[in-house]
Amino acid sequence: MPRLVDHDERRSAIVAAAWRLLAARGIDGISMRDLATEAGYTNGALSHYFAGKDEILRTAYEYVIEATNSRIASATRRRTGRSALRTLCHELMPLTDEATLEARIAMSLWQRAMTDTAMAEVNNAAVAEWKVRMAQLWNEAVAAGELPARDIGVGVELLMTTIFGLQVTAVLDPRTTSRVDQIRLVDAILDGGP
Repeated sequence: MPRLVDHDERRSAIVAAAWRLLAARGIDGISMRDLATEAGYTNGALSHYFAGKDEILRTAYEYVIEATNSRIASATRRRTGRSALRTLCHELMPLTDEATLEARIAMSLWQRAMTDTAMAEVNNAAVAEWKVRMAQLWNEAVAAGELPARDIGVGVELLMTTIFGLQVTAVLDPRTTSRVDQIRLVDAILDGGP
């Protein structure tokens, strides 16, 4: 009797291999042959699960976003207002080894998103969703008297830009991006200044 193949399990294994290679080598250091070897398959076997390298990389990026969203949902579940907003920011920031690894992978994939419309759409949809949630929580915090009333749209843009900058800095120069400094920076934005 032929062995049943779990299609989703194989796709997940290939994406996990892509994650490992992206973290170790960046996007320029990955070929289909490398992906197949890392995943434990033949090069031709990958075509049964993905249309090509671009689809594998897009799926890896979607996985980064899903992992982040899962952490955000879990961490903010019992929080509201400023506490929930601050926690959401912390889950996007490279405060842990896992989040720093995800930032490293995301940075590598941003390069591809500059020329891959589908990957750019994945990125932009995730960022838009995070901004909407930030604005909702910020409004909630203002209504509860936890944050000063001000232009929330500008505040959200400042938070997202800062968080992306922290991701880049944590990957390229981790000595200057301590956990305490990152948290202090986001708190300064939330509270209206240093």
